[in-house]
Amino acid sequence: MASASISSSNGPLDVQGMVSQLMTAAKQPLNRMNSQLQTDNTKISDYGAVSSDLTTLQSALTPLSSGAFINTLKAASSNSNVLNAAASNAANAGQYNVDVNALASSQNLAYAGQADENADLGNLDSTLTFTFGSGSTSTVHIAADASLDSIATAINAAGIGVAASVVKAGSNAAPYRLVLTGTNVGSGQAFSTSVATNPSIDTTQVAPASLGALSFLDFDVSSAVDTSSGTVIDKRLTAQAQDANLTVNGLTMTNTSNTVDNAIRGVTMNLTQSGSTVLTIDRDMDAIQAQVQNFVTSYNKVIGDATALYGGPLQGDFNLVQLQTTFNSLLQTPISSADGTSRVAYLAQVGVSLQKDGTLSLDSTALKQAIAANAPAVADVFGNTTGDGFAQRFNQAINNLLGPQGLVTTRVNSLNKMVGDQKDAISRENTRLDTQQQGYMEQYSNLNSALEKMQKTSSSLQSMLKASGG
Repeated sequence: MASASISSSNGPLDVQGMVSQLMTAAKQPLNRMNSQLQTDNTKISDYGAVSSDLTTLQSALTPLSSGAFINTLKAASSNSNVLNAAASNAANAGQYNVDVNALASSQNLAYAGQADENADLGNLDSTLTFTFGSGSTSTVHIAADASLDSIATAINAAGIGVAASVVKAGSNAAPYRLVLTGTNVGSGQAFSTSVATNPSIDTTQVAPASLGALSFLDFDVSSAVDTSSGTVIDKRLTAQAQDANLTVNGLTMTNTSNTVDNAIRGVTMNLTQSGSTVLTIDRDMDAIQAQVQNFVTSYNKVIGDATALYGGPLQGDFNLVQLQTTFNSLLQTPISSADGTSRVAYLAQVGVSLQKDGTLSLDSTALKQAIAANAPAVADVFGNTTGDGFAQRFNQAINNLLGPQGLVTTRVNSLNKMVGDQKDAISRENTRLDTQQQGYMEQYSNLNSALEKMQKTSSSLQSMLKASGG
């Protein structure tokens, strides 16, 4: 309602006070309408909470519906210093003897020493080329009159997979050495380096010393190691780039990195040092229990909130009763593919029991025993080929509740329409009250003016009578 101006005026009547009192009474229907609007908006918010609970429950049902949760596996290494591992559902349970013979490593190259890391080397504008074992090449521009420090800066800025630094090694006349380290491991990351003066320079017009100023950067990795003995011949090569080498159950293999995901099906191993370990792949009972518990917790949130709302803001709402009735009915019906005796057919038989208050509880010991006795049967209780596993049922029930014609959706749509209609009615009522208030103001202002004139006339007559001696 717009706030029409109520101003006081001279006269015997308190126009402002009278109109305010009249409008207070006139606004009672509007107050009721605003109160109903607030109630309906609260109901929409409450249904939003129920919808959110159902969506969360549906997410918890996803891994259970497929039955894949029962095959959740874990990988345990008897020597975690050698490797750690993770197993997916595609892995095969069992034990694997793993020997890590060598870790994948990167190349480290330390060039001949120089007297000063910042001294001008006297070179011409040049290009430093890196040729990698994988066959790829990368180039780095080396400006004229470079120093070891500026060369390192140029290499690092190029981002070619090689890190450069200048190290002071010893106290001899030329202690500063440019050190290059591959940022990636594996034999394919070995690299050779060669330097050449840029073609635009007329080499016939420069001193021979300038042409060879960067010759110390020439390095051929293929001739740096004796292929027969593996002995490093070129001592500038301080570490070789090599693949990881490991043996799994007697079979030797190599890998370009220390993350090995193709040696054991469904298992990813992260190698950390050389040595031996026994890798055990087994069912992860804690993870399986956590997934079932997530379902129980999410289910209880739905029931708890629905119960609280039914006794409070949504008191007596039939839809909440229908929701709980539907869920309770689903829990009481066995799956069709089991008889409940030779093969489990109820959630209670796998440790998930219905409580008196309508919530569920999980007995972890009973769940583990049921899985140990017949894991596929436990998986079928939640999700199976006939589509009537409990997780599948609840998933379908939630789809029905939240679908276009579902109880929750239709109720929310109805409330939204009521809110829209209520807002329109409130707008019309505000307009009517504004008109009514304006009418009151004009009516009582006119009356006040008339009474004021009468008072003035009466006063004037009294004065005249007194003056005439009457």
